[in-house]
Amino acid sequence: MKNNSMKSFIKDPNSTCCDDAPGNGDNGPKDCVEKWKDELEDVCNRYSIEASLTAKYKEAYENSLGWETKLENWCGLIETTDEKVKAVVQELDFLLQQLKTVCVKSKCTYEVLQKLTCLVKTIFDCFYTYDDNQKGLKKKIADFKELINCLKSVGEKEKGEVIACIDAYEAKITIVCDMQKEVLEKLLATLQCADLLWAYICGELGLEYKLNGIRTILIGGTIAEGTSEEDCDPEDEDSGPKYPCDDKEAKPMPVFPIKEETADPNAVKGNPYYVKVKEEFATAENQTKVLKQRWIDSKIISDKILSEKNSLTEAIKAAEALITTK
Repeated sequence: MKNNSMKSFIKDPNSTCCDDAPGNGDNGPKDCVEKWKDELEDVCNRYSIEASLTAKYKEAYENSLGWETKLENWCGLIETTDEKVKAVVQELDFLLQQLKTVCVKSKCTYEVLQKLTCLVKTIFDCFYTYDDNQKGLKKKIADFKELINCLKSVGEKEKGEVIACIDAYEAKITIVCDMQKEVLEKLLATLQCADLLWAYICGELGLEYKLNGIRTILIGGTIAEGTSEEDCDPEDEDSGPKYPCDDKEAKPMPVFPIKEETADPNAVKGNPYYVKVKEEFATAENQTKVLKQRWIDSKIISDKILSEKNSLTEAIKAAEALITTK
């Protein structure tokens, strides 16, 4: 009995659920099920539009969030690099201080070795005769032996004893003279090593110069460097990879310092790249917030329409099931 009354209510064009005027150009009355189907069609259309917008806004938000995350990571890497650069500068300061000591001592060592080499060479020169007016020790010994042999007031036995002593001394002198080449070569090699050590560390374009150059770059200074554009031949087709003559234009030098400390913690100051990334990150962060809110608002609307759609669908199913029940 109750089901029959519900069927009559749903099928009655004059029931309260069908108070609205009929639509779609149909002049005839409609029962509740037909009216709900018309509403469901309209709701489905509206849901399709809102769901499409929600998906579009979600994609835009996710893309913006991805870009914001990349910029945030870049900022983190840049700031980490800046801290490492400061640590490198401190290490360079310590190393350069040690190199100054090395340079002073290596220069003194070179000068001492130079004097020692000259002194040893002077000692060896004393054994040889380079000028008839200044006889060497070997020549003097030979002359002395001749004078001994020429003595007439001394017996041959005594002469032989003196000559024997002179020969023994001359043999030792000969041994010393034979060492000249080896000793001087060793001294000159040591002197060359000392000179190269000083040149490679302290001389022009040496290690100290290059480390000072690196430090100057890292603290934001400039180094005057010569150009080598005359050595570049852009028309040479067989020279390998094609780079412009100005290699600094192709591979620009990073600008240091990367980040500059400011009194205002919110202020951004540093090299142009860092400032640009920070500004783009702030823009992306704000844009992501706006897009997220727009996506949430759109989702609320689409979810509401979806709920309406589901309710109508369930109502129609229930009504149709009721009508077909015997």
